[in-house]
Amino acid sequence: MRCIIVDDEALAREGMESYVAEVDYLELVGSYNSAVAAQNALQQHPVDLMFLDINMPRLTGLNLLELLPNPPLTILATAYPNFALEGFRLDVVDYLLKPVSLERFLKAVNKARDLYLLRQQQQAPQQPAEADYFFVKHNRALEKVLLADILYVEGMQNYVQIHTTTQKLLVHQTIKAVAERLPEQQFFRIHKSYIVNLSQVQALDGSSVRIGSRLLPLARSQREALLQRIGHRFL
Repeated sequence: MRCIIVDDEALAREGMESYVAEVDYLELVGSYNSAVAAQNALQQHPVDLMFLDINMPRLTGLNLLELLPNPPLTILATAYPNFALEGFRLDVVDYLLKPVSLERFLKAVNKARDLYLLRQQQQAPQQPAEADYFFVKHNRALEKVLLADILYVEGMQNYVQIHTTTQKLLVHQTIKAVAERLPEQQFFRIHKSYIVNLSQVQALDGSSVRIGSRLLPLARSQREALLQRIGHRFL
């Protein structure tokens, strides 16, 4: 987390700087002796966390928070306890009373880190859930096929036969096109004419894969890749 320190007292800044140096996930990118200087810096380079004194000349720490359109996570550090309510009205993370102990500092920055990580998670783009089924055209109707029900897919030139736990579906489609629609983490092409559902594989030897009572050919070029895919399941 990129952070800055804002305090008009040099000794207070130095003490806070030494505390920041103790925390691996904090990176100090600025230390300012006035709220005005901090405001100018934040307009140019936003940060994740600010350690902010309250009672400073010309512009107080609370004034600074009110002026910033998008203030960073803020931990107030002050010798005056009577501003606590006003600070929390401005959504500060924590309110530290000087002199600040290292233990109290660490408690505050841990709270700030938790809030930072939560915000990062909320702002991350949500990946749409991958559908666990698809539809195929079969006998002039659209048939729903659950991925979990597929045993294997067999290629037949410009057709494929999808073998499921309940039926066989002959579909006018190439095996390459079907392979592109199946999730790679669940299905594997063992041969130019066969794609298997890895969860349905019951046995394999040097040249074949068994699914149910059916032995399917395993291309020599695919054997090593298949072993790597299922190797983490070996006892």
